[in-house]
Amino acid sequence: MPSTPAVAPPVVVVLTGGASSRMGAHKPLLEVDGRPLVARVLDAAGDRPTLVVGPGQGVPEGVRVVREPVPGGGPVSGLATALATLLDDARAADGPPSGTRFPYAVVLLAADLPFVTPDHVERLVAALASADLAVTVDPADRVNWLCAAWRTDALGRRLEALGDPYGRSMRDLADGVPRVPVTDHDRVALDVDTPADLERARRRAAGDPDA
Repeated sequence: MPSTPAVAPPVVVVLTGGASSRMGAHKPLLEVDGRPLVARVLDAAGDRPTLVVGPGQGVPEGVRVVREPVPGGGPVSGLATALATLLDDARAADGPPSGTRFPYAVVLLAADLPFVTPDHVERLVAALASADLAVTVDPADRVNWLCAAWRTDALGRRLEALGDPYGRSMRDLADGVPRVPVTDHDRVALDVDTPADLERARRRAAGDPDA
């Protein structure tokens, strides 16, 4: 059973790393409806605290950005950096991490989800009432590991068991973790992986019902 959460609110972690080789540019900087992808994703945090892991180009002023010790390690490495940062903050503020300083959960978002919403983030967080991991699935049951919420105690245990996170997959990280699917009926978690995806996202933002 999931442990009782601490009282600190979840933190929304946005990952901006990745080679973006298919896009020809740093993907989080690419614009949809006149705004960088990463800025649109950060909107989904609403009033929740945020942390960006990776390059900070396009990140709005006032949002905290940290870098991985060794860039290019993939999303598990970025998530490990986020958790280590939150642990360091808690220790600096209050000695050992405490319930009033350390978030009981993190919401993990890739920086290429231009339509993700605060409502979807809230659905992910609410789903943690019954599991240690809430992960977005589309109506065809395809999993988006980079639109998910984790209880931090479970995440810490899995990272410790996994060892060096560099180059590891999110599927490896989630192995054996009690999880619950959160179905994305409204397609808010569509990602932008190719130039064609970007063009469709721009048409959708402009109101094209077929995009």
